[in-house]
Amino acid sequence: MKKIIVASVTGLVLLCGGVGGTIAYLKMSHHAGPHKPPPPKPILFAQLDNLVVSIPSDSNSDDGQAYVQFSIQFASTDAKAVASFTALQPIIKAKTINLLMTFTAKHLMDPSTHDALAKSCLAIANEVLAKSAAFSPPNPFTAAYITNIVEQD
Repeated sequence: MKKIIVASVTGLVLLCGGVGGTIAYLKMSHHAGPHKPPPPKPILFAQLDNLVVSIPSDSNSDDGQAYVQFSIQFASTDAKAVASFTALQPIIKAKTINLLMTFTAKHLMDPSTHDALAKSCLAIANEVLAKSAAFSPPNPFTAAYITNIVEQD
């Protein structure tokens, strides 16, 4: 009698363990591994192309004028920012031209000033979107890249 009870209890434990293990295996097999993060958003670009300004060649007023052609791209992952940029491009272009006209050609052509110039242009683009389009979230453009800067006397 004692052997029958022990055998029955042992059989019941093995049966429950087998059923529980099978259920656990089936639930875990639905998950193919750790959660994969979503793919990164593509980087989109908005561009101000071929701005030409006439500025002094050097800080000496006798040196004459020079023409500077300037192009810059702005990077964003937000397609709405690029669309808003396109609509507001005349304002951004005008403010960028005003910024360029505060420099001399010698200063603009110095490579050590290009990072500060790109950051100033980035601030202009984000500021125009914030003020004119009430764009949210703020600062949709994360980087600016000077794609062309050429001086002609």
